[in-house]
Amino acid sequence: MRGLAGKTAIVTGGAQGIGQATVGRLVAEGVAVTIADTNEAFGEATAAEVRSTNARAWYSKTDVADEESVARTVQGTAERFGGIDFLVNCAAVFIMRGIEATVEEWRTIMDVNVMGQALCVKHVVPYLKAAGGGAIVNVASISGHIAQPGYLTYNATKAAVVNMTRCMALDLADAGIRVNAVNPGTVWNKNNERYHQEVLGLDRAQADKHPDIGGRHMLRRTADPEEIASTIAFLLSSEASYVTGENLMVDGGYTAI
Repeated sequence: MRGLAGKTAIVTGGAQGIGQATVGRLVAEGVAVTIADTNEAFGEATAAEVRSTNARAWYSKTDVADEESVARTVQGTAERFGGIDFLVNCAAVFIMRGIEATVEEWRTIMDVNVMGQALCVKHVVPYLKAAGGGAIVNVASISGHIAQPGYLTYNATKAAVVNMTRCMALDLADAGIRVNAVNPGTVWNKNNERYHQEVLGLDRAQADKHPDIGGRHMLRRTADPEEIASTIAFLLSSEASYVTGENLMVDGGYTAI
């Protein structure tokens, strides 16, 4: 894709799932990537795997809810790679609770899923401005657009990301910084695989055929993390140079039904 090679990106939550797939896609396009994640073992392993292909990657242990942690990672990235061009806000916690949610549960999920994205943007933007512009992709969800039983906490945070993306796009347009969001449907990552197998007793093929899982999507299946990652790469690239403030559905047609 045009406009990716030779650039630098920070991917939060980059050690697993969609974030890890995004790291893989970006380094394949010639992007130097900082993997910002709380999981040190997975983060170091992902960075080592990338470097084994002679691509550039650095793992930085990062808690996006901690502003000092975010600032250290951003500054370290700029020093290591000579600047920053892109940010992918993928880090999230999955606290699925209804009205019974505790104050602690609300604060935890809001601190990571909403404030965490805002803090990363706050600290990255000065470097994007110094580079003459750049692009940001926030990872939201179809859950930010629909009602789901027992998902109040999670859906509320993703709905916040949806509109936060629009507001950021408006505020940063004059600086040449585009801000968009991807809204995935059900993604078959390791956490989802574990849940479906241990709780529901379903493998991937069974989940894809299940009327309440894969069957809720027009394409009658769940997504691979790489399918979300390719959309993120597109939104960062110059191929999407006239796209900003957009919440792009990557949901196999889920929300169109």
